[in-house]
Order: sequence, then C-alpha cells, then structure tokens
Amino acid sequence: MGLQNTNEIDTLIIHCAATPNGKHFTVEDIDRWHGERNFKRDKKLVGDYAAHLKHIGYHLVNYINGEIYVGRSLRETGAHAKGHNKNSIALCLIGTDKFSIEQWDSLSYQVQYLKQELPNLKNIIGHNEVNSHKTCPGFDVQAWLAGGMVALTSHVLADDLPEPFDDGDDDEENE
Repeated sequence: MGLQNTNEIDTLIIHCAATPNGKHFTVEDIDRWHGERNFKRDKKLVGDYAAHLKHIGYHLVNYINGEIYVGRSLRETGAHAKGHNKNSIALCLIGTDKFSIEQWDSLSYQVQYLKQELPNLKNIIGHNEVNSHKTCPGFDVQAWLAGGMVALTSHVLADDLPEPFDDGDDDEENE
C-alpha cells in the first residue's frame, strides 16, 4: 500500500462487482465485502477521500444509475488486481455482465475524462485481461473500446433495451 504518482498511472482496469444485474449496491457494501476479505486501507493515506471506507480496493464505483462514487483517491494505490495495483486505477461497475444504459454512458465518459486527467493512461483493460481466472467485468473491454465505447447490446439490462420496431404490418397474407 502507499501513494502513487498520478503521472505514473498508465492502466485503468475495469471490474464488475459480481452482484445481481440491475440490483442496487453501494460503495459501503463493497467496503464491507472487501473487509471480510481482509483488505485494508492505510489510515494515514485515506485523508478526505471516502474516509468512512476502510477496506474498499477500487478507486471508482459506477452505480446502476450511472453515478460515480469514489472508493479511493487516485493517488492511493488500489487493491483490485493482484500484481497490477501499482501504476493502475480501478473502476468497478455494479452488476456482473449486464449494465444499464446510464452505466455504459457513464463508463464512456469516465474513460474519456481519465484519459485527459492522467497524461500517461494508455492501457484500458478488463480485470480478466490480467487474471485468466476472472470473467470480470463480464464483457470484452477491447471490443467495447474498438466499437467506439458504445453500449454492447448483449450486455445491456433487458429493461433498457429498445422495444423492437413495429411497422404495423402484421405479415399475414390476405385470404
């Protein structure tokens, strides 16, 4: 654990919370789960950034309504991808493999924002790209990036999918 120089952050690792898709969870829930796994934050480094969170390993958490909550300061080394925490930050989506349109929009915005704020951020990857035993974040980050950071339809919550177009033609033959 320790502080990292934001100029040395070169990787954003996208995670999922492995929670039921579409169900609301909070940074406090994740903090409790990470505490149960003995994650710890250095009390000297916490400062004003989410000081009530004592265990959370992620820097940012993307709620199902698309709001972003801070887990750790970007300067605080994360606890999210063993062997890859130094020089990386973590963004976690609530859910497992299907996310709301608001989450997809927020994720796209956050990636663009972080690329502007962190001059050396070059790698945007899924947790599964650094740990072959993980399926997190539940979608192919590289396909999402290559597709222009547009929501992957097969990974959108069913309630957020557009209704099929009905042109009024019932396709029945006249008798």
